[in-house]
Amino acid sequence: MRVGALVLPRKRWEPFAFASPSLVLIAIVIIFPLAYSFWLSFRNFDLSVGPESEFVGGANYVEALIRDSRFVNSIWNTAIIIGPSLVLELLVGLGLALLLSRIGRGRPIITALLAIPAMVSPVMAAMAWRMMFGVKYGAINNLGRQLGVIDVYFDWFSSPFISIVAIVLVEVWHNTAFMMLVLLAGLQSIPQELYDAGKADGAEGWRSFWYITLPLLKFTMMVGLMIRLIDLTKLFGLIFVLTFGGPGGTTETVAFSTYLAGFNDFRMSYAAALSYIIVGGVLALTLVFMWVQRIREMRAA
Repeated sequence: MRVGALVLPRKRWEPFAFASPSLVLIAIVIIFPLAYSFWLSFRNFDLSVGPESEFVGGANYVEALIRDSRFVNSIWNTAIIIGPSLVLELLVGLGLALLLSRIGRGRPIITALLAIPAMVSPVMAAMAWRMMFGVKYGAINNLGRQLGVIDVYFDWFSSPFISIVAIVLVEVWHNTAFMMLVLLAGLQSIPQELYDAGKADGAEGWRSFWYITLPLLKFTMMVGLMIRLIDLTKLFGLIFVLTFGGPGGTTETVAFSTYLAGFNDFRMSYAAALSYIIVGGVLALTLVFMWVQRIREMRAA
């Protein structure tokens, strides 16, 4: 056997050689933490006890889904926040995208101005709104008193319902611009010839939107909703700054509940199991979303 036969041709190993630094970095930063946290989720590792741990199998997952009422309630809290946030972001983003698509001059400048909230980090946005919601020195309370809307200083995080409304309001303000940009790109990809043909057939105004714009924009809307759904499932920064899960844990999301399990209770293995439950839930929702979209496309065809 020749030695040369055991050596790979240069064209086959050279791409891997050039990509090796990036592959090593990805393995260290992404793959190893994922593998280690998955291994840790099957053990009982408590930092408050010590570095010792034991293999417990799926006990952490069973506890999270069956016996941990706090995490189960956080799932419902997350769903209550996600639902109205997605609906409002879609409707407001679609309205802004339709308005921008009709603007000729100055569209880039107006679009950039409307996209400013999305450029702010979630923590900075939450801190700004926290100061605005302040009881005594907040801008909202003082403006409301000056306009005569309220008579006394109001605590916007005193009740579960108003706290959720405040969180949804901040979330919609912060991320509607993303939905607007996605839908605006979808609107600009629709050929003008379709509107001209529809106009010749008498489809104008609302009929043009309902029979031309909306059907051709459905896929873009689904993509935007799916991205925002995944992002909202990881909602943490706004909760940490605005309410810290209060009042009474009614605004604790799954991400915040995982944070409390890991960095408040020091149950690292249990927090790892919660993280993978969240990942599995997001993956399941994404697959269901894609399955429903595929069925609609098959029926439309």
